Formats: sequence, C-alpha cells, structure tokens
Amino acid sequence: MIDRLMVLKHYIYYKYIRTFRSRRALECWQRKKISAHLKYVAAHSPLYRGKISLEEYPVIDKAYMMKHFDRLNTAGIRRKDAAALAVKAEKDRDFSPKLQISPGPHTLKSPGKLRNPQFLRSPRLPQRKTGITVGLSSGTSGLQGLFLVSDREKNQWAGYILARFLDRGIMGSYDTAFFMRADSNLYQAVSSKNIRFHFFDIYRSMEEHIKRLNRLKPQILAGQPSVLLLLAEKKRRGELEIHPRTIISIAEVLEKEDERRLKEAFELPVIHQVYQCTEGCLASTCPRGTLHLHENIVHIDREYLDKRRFIPVITDFERRTQPIIRYRLNDILVEKGTPCPCGSPFLALKKIEGREDDMFSFSGIDGQEKRVFPDFIRRCILFAADEVIPSKWTGEYRVVQEMDGNITVYADFKEQQKQRVLKEFTVLARDQKFILPKVRFAPYLQEQGRKMKRIERKVPHR
Repeated sequence: MIDRLMVLKHYIYYKYIRTFRSRRALECWQRKKISAHLKYVAAHSPLYRGKISLEEYPVIDKAYMMKHFDRLNTAGIRRKDAAALAVKAEKDRDFSPKLQISPGPHTLKSPGKLRNPQFLRSPRLPQRKTGITVGLSSGTSGLQGLFLVSDREKNQWAGYILARFLDRGIMGSYDTAFFMRADSNLYQAVSSKNIRFHFFDIYRSMEEHIKRLNRLKPQILAGQPSVLLLLAEKKRRGELEIHPRTIISIAEVLEKEDERRLKEAFELPVIHQVYQCTEGCLASTCPRGTLHLHENIVHIDREYLDKRRFIPVITDFERRTQPIIRYRLNDILVEKGTPCPCGSPFLALKKIEGREDDMFSFSGIDGQEKRVFPDFIRRCILFAADEVIPSKWTGEYRVVQEMDGNITVYADFKEQQKQRVLKEFTVLARDQKFILPKVRFAPYLQEQGRKMKRIERKVPHR
C-alpha cells in the first residue's frame, strides 16, 4: 500500500530536516542510528539474534545472504516463496504482485533455544496485512539475488528519491521515463497525479520506445548507459524529439567518454548517476555532478586496495525487512581527491571503476599472479583511440579477458587503431611487470537486455 502522506513526510525529512553541517556531526548521528537499528535486528532476525554491536556481525556477501535468507529476514519469508513470486513476475512481465504477511510484533521468543524459528503474532492486536515487494537482481556478479522491501520502506525510499532528484520541488509536474529490465511496484511508489513514472521494457523494440518517448516528452529520463547511448544516437539523427531536463544513469558503470557523449547529445551540463544495487541505493550525484555516498541512510566501511580505491562494506540502518549489515560488495569505488564544491559532508567519489571480479589477471614476470585494475585496461583503448581518430571514433568498445587468459577487444577498429591499442597494452605490461597474452580484435557487439560491461574478466583468478 502506498501512503502518500508518508512519502511526503520522508521527502520533507530528507530534503529539509536531516541535513549535516560537518562530517563530525554526520558520524555522531550515524552511531546513534546504527545502535538503534541493531537492537531492532537483534530482536527480530533469527540469524542475528542477540547481536547488538556492529563488530559481532560477520562480514557477508550475496552468497551468504541467499544461503541464510529464511533466517536473516525479519518477516518470516521463505526464500522459495519469494523466488517463486519474482520468477513468475519476470515470466509474465507483471511486477505488481506482492507477498502479504501479518506483521504482528515480530519479536523473537525469550532467551533460550528456539524450537521453531518463526515469528509470534500478537493475540491481542488485530492482524493487518502488509505488502512485501520482492525483487530479483540481474545476476551480473554470478549469483542472482532476491531483495525484500516492505511498504514502510518503500514509502521511505520514494521520499528519499524524490528529495534527491526533483529539480522543481514536489509540487512540480514530471513525466519520468525509466528503462529497466524489470518494472516494480517499488518504482511505482513514486507515481502520483503530478509525478508520473513510465516503465520502458528494455527487451522490447527500440523503435516502439522512440515513438512512445516522442509522444510522452518526459522531463526525466533514466536508464542504463547502454540504452541512453542508443537514445543519444537517435537524438543526433533527429529521430528522437525529446528535451529532458534531467538524465539519470543507472545499473551500469557510466564511463567518462560515454558521459561526455550524453551531455553533447542532450545539451545538458550534468548527467546524473544513481549507484543502486540489490543491497540498496548507495550513492547519487549532487548538482555539481559529483557522486556522493548516501551516508544519511547507509554506513560505509572502506576496504582499501590502494590510497584511493576501496571495496565498500555497507550497513543500511533503514532497512529492517531484509537487514543489510556489514555486507561486502565487489565493486571498486575511487575516492575524489579534493572536496566537492557543493559542500556536502558525504564522501565524494571520483568514479565507480567496476567490479573487483573484473580486475584482469596476468602472469607476472616474477611468476606470481598480477592483477590489473579495470581503469588501466580502459586507458589502453581510450588513449589509443584519442590519438588516432579523436573525431571519428564512436566510442563503442568492450575488452574481455577470455577463459584462456587472452584478451579480446570488441571494437570497430581499423588496422592503424589496432596497432596503437597493441602498443598501449605492451606499455602497460612493461610498467605493471606482467607477461602480455595474445590480444585479439573482433567487431563490436552488445547483447540486448544484458548489462553493458566495458571491461569484463572471464578467466578465474589463481
């Protein structure tokens, strides 16, 4: 159930009330929020029963969360039931159904061994059904995940998103076109008379989408960079006749070169980004175009790979139905070296570099495994293309380290460009002290409906 009043309440809270003047004030407030949240989780999650300090919680990942799904969530929902609903929604392309539960007090039995890890219903209070939205991640990390969001959390999420992205206030009129693999009543929570969300299924024909967009003329356009780039090309050709005020990149890494192309095509000073995954909405851009972590809803521990790059370990102190506590992502984030001019105390990011899994793996000249960050692989392509054909290159490419350890560059390069790319890889191998495997070239190809990954590693690490 969507409670519009609650959405408005959360919008006002995040837009005007819950602000911070300093990093110190933010961290002090975070500690209080985490403490209160852990007390709730310790009383309601069978898996985390009695754990009231953050250090008591294990560092987990998606595999751990899926394995312990039934005992981790606080709503008594079984993984098989949630998966059945999510899979049916994907097959039917109908994402409106929700799981219905009777909330009750959801408190674990008193100390002592639990005979049956189920939640108690209050015998005195009337049982009112509440809806649980079930979502299915795309599985780009190798394991498809399930996420649960209650109606309360959905209202809160809606208020937060509106506070971040409505450039003319909540009373303005907005049509938002969002391109995604799956619709969800989570997104439809934002819809109202003046704020209208329109789902565009990325599996459907692009020509059909162009006609619909031209009729709709949305003020906000959101989608994966791979989709936005296709729309940008249609815009350049004069086939797409829309002038959105805001463009939001989601679901994939937005490369700097792709960001530049989108700015030029849509004549916008900033392309916004939302860093959101199964585990929550973790970061978004400020008006200056800088990505900031959402540290007013999540706490981030940083597992550093070097001075600036780190793996985030997140604790979401707002999500209760499916607690996300000390959850290690496999994304590589890069801190911004200088403070953002917007003045926000939230940590500023230079970029999201890619997945830790996509660090290329080579044999070092010392016989040890040598891992290379995605950004270094990316530069081999961009430096070469920039020098050879700065005005003609379309910017479309993928670099894949195949199962045999060799590299395939998918790009529509001519011989001169290929030789320049090879030279850049040779320089990288020398500087990073690894043995360069065979580098092959193939025409550019992007599979429809699949997340675009410019840099992808298939060979397993040693």
